[in-house]
Amino acid sequence: MGTRFAARAKRRRINRWLNGAIAVVVLLILIVGGNLLFGDQPSEKAVDREAKTEAANAKRVEVETGEAAAPAEAETPAEEEDAASTDETSEAGMTETPGPPGSNVEKEIVNPAWQPIGTTQTEPHETVFKKDSVDWKEMLDAVSYATGIAPEEMIVWFIGNNGPNKAVATISTKDQTAHYKVYIEWVTNEGWKPTKVQKLKQKP
Repeated sequence: MGTRFAARAKRRRINRWLNGAIAVVVLLILIVGGNLLFGDQPSEKAVDREAKTEAANAKRVEVETGEAAAPAEAETPAEEEDAASTDETSEAGMTETPGPPGSNVEKEIVNPAWQPIGTTQTEPHETVFKKDSVDWKEMLDAVSYATGIAPEEMIVWFIGNNGPNKAVATISTKDQTAHYKVYIEWVTNEGWKPTKVQKLKQKP
């Protein structure tokens, strides 16, 4: 009886040892299999960590060399940024005010960015209101500059004196859908310069 009990106890110990060994083997198989299946795929944390590392390296290169990394394709190209900056500069300070009630003036435009258009004439300048004169052509060029209408695309209703070295012109587009009164003044050695544009409600 004692021998049988001892034999059973021995078998139980052996069975426990075998079960433990089997559990260890199964656990090892699961670990090795998991590494084989998922070991090549980086976790989200690893990917994020790698992206941050690359960004930090790029920033360090920029600081050390003084050169910024090339912009991504989705960013605004440099020439578009320059054009936008130029547009903002040209519009800076320009004012538009409505015309007096009951007048033919829809709005009045003043732009401090307007410059003299240049001239081929010499000083002392004498204003000439003759259609075939150089002065007349340069006055039309100044009107065109202020309104954006090419001289050949406008109807000139009137150009006349508006004081010493000053003139005023009334024009329309060829299709007579837009009408303007443009004030200009002579700048010594630099030519005619627009000072004010009035957009009219109807043909003068």
